[in-house]
Amino acid sequence: MRRKLTLAMIILLSLTTSACFDSGKGGSELKGGNSKTVTLVGYLIGDAPSGLPDVLEALNRKLEQDIHARLELRYIQWGDMAARYPLVLSSGENVDFIFAANWAYYSQEATKGSFREITEDMVKEYMPKHYAATNPKAWKEAEVGGKVYMIPTSTPDTKVPVTLIRADLRKKYDIPEIRKVSELEPYLAAVKENEPGMIPIQVDKQYDFIKTHANLQWELGPATVDLVMTTNGFSGVFTDWDDPSGKLLTLFDEPLRSNYIHVAKIVKSWYDKGYINHDAFANKIRSKDSFEQGKSAVAYGNSNDIQSTIAKAEQQGWEVDIIPNLSPKGTYIMDSYINNGAAIATDSKNAELTMRMLDLIMEDPEYNQLVYYGIQGKNYVFKNGEVAFPEGMTAERNDYAPDASGFWFTNKNQLLPNSGWNEKYTKHRDEIKQMLIPFSYSAFNFNALLVQGELDRINEAAIQYLNPLLSGMVRDVDEAFKQAETEINKAGFHKLLAEAKKQTEQYLLSQKE
Repeated sequence: MRRKLTLAMIILLSLTTSACFDSGKGGSELKGGNSKTVTLVGYLIGDAPSGLPDVLEALNRKLEQDIHARLELRYIQWGDMAARYPLVLSSGENVDFIFAANWAYYSQEATKGSFREITEDMVKEYMPKHYAATNPKAWKEAEVGGKVYMIPTSTPDTKVPVTLIRADLRKKYDIPEIRKVSELEPYLAAVKENEPGMIPIQVDKQYDFIKTHANLQWELGPATVDLVMTTNGFSGVFTDWDDPSGKLLTLFDEPLRSNYIHVAKIVKSWYDKGYINHDAFANKIRSKDSFEQGKSAVAYGNSNDIQSTIAKAEQQGWEVDIIPNLSPKGTYIMDSYINNGAAIATDSKNAELTMRMLDLIMEDPEYNQLVYYGIQGKNYVFKNGEVAFPEGMTAERNDYAPDASGFWFTNKNQLLPNSGWNEKYTKHRDEIKQMLIPFSYSAFNFNALLVQGELDRINEAAIQYLNPLLSGMVRDVDEAFKQAETEINKAGFHKLLAEAKKQTEQYLLSQKE
């Protein structure tokens, strides 16, 4: 009996001791006892780079060693985002995490219950690196109805929206330097007349579709932000980001009404003249990808995602001009912490393990560099304190371009300058901070619980009646605007507006306390 008890005690002591040891960065025994490798499923936005399989293989080797996990990665293309993003979360599909942001339906999906609540204790326990690196303000910005449903980035991007044009073509046709989108027409006309294999502005059905109107609308003012839907979707409730008071504006009242109609007439003129592609409703190829292929003379993007586009253009002997898309005062709003992040799906069976994985990807330098730059020695090397291409590699041949993989929530403070940045791009990056201003509603997330039906109907009406107007695809702008106004009001706009007024007033008061 004594021998049996002693043996039992030895086994118990051995098990207890082994559980106390931390194997690798995340420990071999996690909550729930995952001694077996668990496959986690995650969704990012955009297109998978062709070099993703090599990067995933390297990433999974590290994850298996450190936390007994593997990552299966899936992408929602820009052109499919409006339909697929909500569907992924409501279809019962096995999903552990998904890219989340204030411009990617965060508050709407959080209100619907699509995301698991994230508590401070969870972050402390499962994401200690990220907890240490993240400003408490980030978690405040992520609150919806007083609770947090996403893991925001620890380092908001420093970027502005930009329009790229072919400077070599501009010079070829003796067109003066262009500093604003409203000055584009002579360039567009020259391309249309002289470059038969190129469409001046070739937009896709999601990311670029109304960018021409939006960039002009901001420039001519007031420069607006949709307070309910941010980037994707439409509510009709706006604010001018240059107005620190946070006053509400609606699409159907002045000064925004006249601004929208005036800009819509410019866009229609460009559309009618053949400066904008007529197949935008079906096109899934972003303008910057068409730009790289020599099929579009204009590319829409931001300071970060146009890096590889500029590099690829240069390798083909093309010169590129960068036009920041700013307000009449030359400003743009600073990115919030929730402009990039990740959310745990409510039905995930591996929430704790997923958070451990995200902690490594977001904050561990080896993981961060891997998912952002690719394979060291193949996709990049470090040289003289910069990121450079290995010998023989070029931007055109690189199958895993920086910032192109969708891991936009990693710690950007760990990233180095790129040796391939040209003088124009370096100058642009140096000037960005002078353009950025604080935004009154940086921590505001609209709670749509009481008006979800109205918001859904307003979005449907906007897609049917407003989007064709904003993209130039209507016969008469004034008539089309009136019809859009009628349909959006019928969908419940006034009820939504009342709720938006209530919530924004409460928010602005809370910011003064």
